[in-house]
Order: sequence, then structure tokens, then C-alpha cells
Amino acid sequence: MPDNDLTGFLIIGLVFVVADGQVLYRGGRRYLSGPDGGEGTGSMAWMVVTVFHLVSFGVLALLSVVGPQWSGSTAALVGRLGVFLLLMAVAHVLTLAVLSRRRQDRIVEEHFQDRETETYVRPATEVVVEPAATDPAWRPAVTPVPGQDGPQPRVAPDLGNHGPYRT
Repeated sequence: MPDNDLTGFLIIGLVFVVADGQVLYRGGRRYLSGPDGGEGTGSMAWMVVTVFHLVSFGVLALLSVVGPQWSGSTAALVGRLGVFLLLMAVAHVLTLAVLSRRRQDRIVEEHFQDRETETYVRPATEVVVEPAATDPAWRPAVTPVPGQDGPQPRVAPDLGNHGPYRT
């Protein structure tokens, strides 16, 4: 690639990467903060966008040196820019997927924290029905552990041998 084409390709690529990184950072920070405008999400967005910048700059550097026979004309420069933009779009989508995953994790975490702090206060008008001790549906269905009080479960007789579990 001639020096003019290489310089132009690198400058155009750098402008695209920085512009797209700023869009991702500003949108990602707002997206991660959610509707309540929570704090502390800027650092997560910055880390994700930093990885985006590193990958994009690496792809830009590789495309500038790969395929030396594919240079020397305006069509080659446009072709390299097209390939770079396609690869940058893939990096953009992957970055959005990471941001989406981080937001979902944050929403789930906040939901469980809210549930842990809630205490249920029973209204005075609420009626609580306790099961009767004689109700067979509420008796244990397993044999109590030795030393534990409780009724022995009743077992239906075996229908094949007309008795309880003969061998």
C-alpha cells in the first residue's frame, strides 16, 4: 500500500474507531445505569469500550499490512475500509451484547437485593387457616428417624402377593 493510501486508511479508521467508541461509551453508561440513574456504571462501560478500542485498533493495524498486492488504487482503499467497517460492526454488536449481559446481571442482582430487604406485614383482615392435626394430608409420608416422634406411615398391601412386600 503506498504511503498516502496507508496514512489515509489509518486516519479514517482511527476516526471511525474513536467515534464509535464514544457512542458506545456514552450510550452504554446510560444503558447500564437504567431508569433510576444509578451510579457506578461508568467504570463498567469504560472497561467494555476499552476492549472494543483495543480490538478495533488491532484489526485496523492488521488490515493495513495484510495483502500488500491489494493496494495502489482507490478501489483497494475503499475495499479495505469496507472490510474494516464490517469487522468493526461485528465488534460493535459483541460490545452491545456484553453491555446487555451486564445490565441484565445488574437488574437481577437488584431484584434479589430488594426481595431480601422486604418484610411481609400481614394485614389484620387476612385470615390464616392452619391444617388440622388429624388431617391425613398433613401427616408425614416417611418413616421418622430413630428417636424422632411421629406416626409410622401406612403402606398399602402389595397386590401381586396379597401381603405387604414379600419376597
